[in-house]
Amino acid sequence: MPQSIGKSPEFYEYYPELFSSFYKNVDSKTVKELSLAGYLYYQSVLSADSVIDNNDNSKIFHVLSYQEEAIKRLTYLFGKDSQFWDYWNARKKEYQQAVILEKKFSKKDSVSFNQYKDLADYKSTFGKVAIDSMHFLSDSENNELYQALLKSHYYFSAGFQLYDDVKDFYEDIQKGQFNWAVYQLYSSLNENEKKLPPQILSKLLFIRGIGQKILQLSIQQFRKAKEIVKEYRINSLWEKTIQEMEDTISGYLDETHGYLLILEKTIELENTPENKNTFFSYSHIKEETIRKGLSFIEKDYRKNYAELQHIMYLSRKQGFSVSSPIQASDVFQRALLNDCLFHIAEKHKLDISGYLEKEVEYLVGKRRKDIVGAWSYYPEIKEIASDIDDLGQIIQLFIHSGRTDLIKKYCKKPIDIVLQNRVKPNGGIETWIIPKDKQTKIQQKQELYNQTKWGTGPDVEVVANFIYALTLLRDSQNDNYISHALNYMVKEQQEKGCWIARWYYGNYYGTYVALRLLSHYQNDFTKSIKSALSFIIQNQNKDGGWGKDTDSDALNTALALLSLKLFNKKEHSRAIIAGERYLIHFQNASGEWDSTDFIKPKASQPYKSTVLTTAFVLKVLSV
Repeated sequence: MPQSIGKSPEFYEYYPELFSSFYKNVDSKTVKELSLAGYLYYQSVLSADSVIDNNDNSKIFHVLSYQEEAIKRLTYLFGKDSQFWDYWNARKKEYQQAVILEKKFSKKDSVSFNQYKDLADYKSTFGKVAIDSMHFLSDSENNELYQALLKSHYYFSAGFQLYDDVKDFYEDIQKGQFNWAVYQLYSSLNENEKKLPPQILSKLLFIRGIGQKILQLSIQQFRKAKEIVKEYRINSLWEKTIQEMEDTISGYLDETHGYLLILEKTIELENTPENKNTFFSYSHIKEETIRKGLSFIEKDYRKNYAELQHIMYLSRKQGFSVSSPIQASDVFQRALLNDCLFHIAEKHKLDISGYLEKEVEYLVGKRRKDIVGAWSYYPEIKEIASDIDDLGQIIQLFIHSGRTDLIKKYCKKPIDIVLQNRVKPNGGIETWIIPKDKQTKIQQKQELYNQTKWGTGPDVEVVANFIYALTLLRDSQNDNYISHALNYMVKEQQEKGCWIARWYYGNYYGTYVALRLLSHYQNDFTKSIKSALSFIIQNQNKDGGWGKDTDSDALNTALALLSLKLFNKKEHSRAIIAGERYLIHFQNASGEWDSTDFIKPKASQPYKSTVLTTAFVLKVLSV
C-alpha cells in the first residue's frame, strides 16, 4: 500500500465497486456502504503505518477511530455472527504476515520475485476483503469466479507495488524500508557505489536501466491480471482500472526514456567546443562581482550559450510530429538574457552594439516562416504555436538594440492578430498567437493542443510582458488595449499583494513583470503598487534574500530587488542593501550564482539556468 494518503489512487475510495459488475445482485446502496467501511479501515492502516514508520504516536487515536467506525459499518452489513468474520480474521493475519516479511526482507541478502509478489499480495490484503465481501453478499456459489478475481488481484497488487517502489525509491532508501527497486539496484553496485547519496542512486536506477526493467515487469503483471478477467467478457470497472494503471506506467516509462535522452543531450551541449565569437569588452569595470559574473556568461557564449538551452522530451507518442523527441531551444532565454546585458551595459557604459547586432540576427533567423511569422518557444515543433511572451521579449530586444525597423517588418502582423483575435472582454490577452477564423490544419491542431495540453490563457505574467513591450513602442493605436490590460492586471493581483505566474515558479517573476509595467503608470495604480511592495518587504528572509519556497535563492532575490528598485529606492533601502549583501555573499568563486527552477512548461521538465540567473543578478546589481 502507498505510505501516505496524498498518494492514494482515487479508486481506493470505492474499491468494492470495482467488482460490482461480477456480482450484480448486490445492490448499489450496499456496495457504497461497503466502500465507505473499506476506505475508513484503509485510513486506519495508513495511520498505523505512520505510527510505525515515523514514530508518530499522535496518530494512534486516528487508528482507533477509523477502525471503530469501519467495524461498526461492517457489523451493520454482515451482523456479528456472520461467517464473514472468518474471512476477515484470515485477511488480518495476512497483513500481519506482510509486516513481518517486510522487516525480514530488509535484512536478507536474497529475495526471490515470487516472495516479493507474495509480500505485495499480503500488503494489499484488505483489497481482497472487497472481493470476499462481494462474493459473500451475493450468496454466490461460483467459486471459480471468486478464485479468478483473487488471482487477478494478486497480479494487480504485484504490478502496483513494483510501480510504487520505483516512485518511492528515494523516500524508501532514506527510511531503510524494503523496496524492490532499491534491492535490485544494490544487487548491481559495488561497495563504494552503495555509499553514494540517495540523489545519485535515484539517477543510477534509470541510467543502469534497472528502473525501466521494473516498470516493464509491472506492466506484465497488470496484463496478466487483465487476461484473467477478460475471459469472463464482463465490462467491469476492475478491468478498466487495470488498463488505466498499465497506461499510466507506459506513460511513466516514456517520460523516463525522455529523461535519459535529456541527460545525453545535456552532456553533449556541455562538451560543445569553444568558438572564437566576439563577446564585448568589460575589462574596465572596477566591481569584481560584475566582472567575474560577465566572465562566466562569456564562457557560455563561446559555447553558443549551451547552458542556456531548454532541453525537453516531446515525442511522437505524446502527439508531436518531430524528427527527434529531444528539442533544445534558447529563443526566449536569449532574448531575456540580452535584456539583462543591455541594462548592465547601460549602467557600466559598455559598447555591446556589435554583440547585440549578432544576437538580433540569430533571433530573426529563429522566426517562424508561417502565416503568423512570430516566435515560438520551440520553433521546430509545429504543434506549439507562437506566443505573446516570446513576441514581447523580442520586441524589447529590437527596441534596446535600436532596430525598431524590424518591429514593423516582423512584429506588426502578429501584434495585429493578437489584438484583433485574442483579447478577452476583461482586458486579458490569450497567450497563443493564432487567428480565430480561416485556420490552417496546423493552426487547428495548435488550438487543440492549447486546450488539452498547455492551457489557453490569459496568463497574467505573459500579458504583463507583452503589454510592457507595447508600452515601450509608444504607438497610440495600442492605447485602448493597454488601458484594458492594465485593469485586468490589477484585478488579477492576489489579496496578499503578489501576482501568481502560470509559467514561472515562485511569486517574484510574475510580481516583477507586473510592477515593471505598472511603474509606467504609477499615478493610476498607487494602491496596487503599494500592496505588491509590501508583500515583497514582508517576505524577505532573515538572510536578506527571497525564495520560491522558504529558503532564499539568487534568482528570486534578484527579481524581488528589481521590483523594489523600480520605485523609490530610499524608502526600501534597508531591504535592498540586505538583499544585495546576500547576493554578493553567495556568488561562486567562478563568478556565477546557483540556479533554481524558473520556467515550468511541464511539471516533470522544469527549466533553470545558471547563466540566466547570473544575468538577472548582475542586472539588479547594476540598476
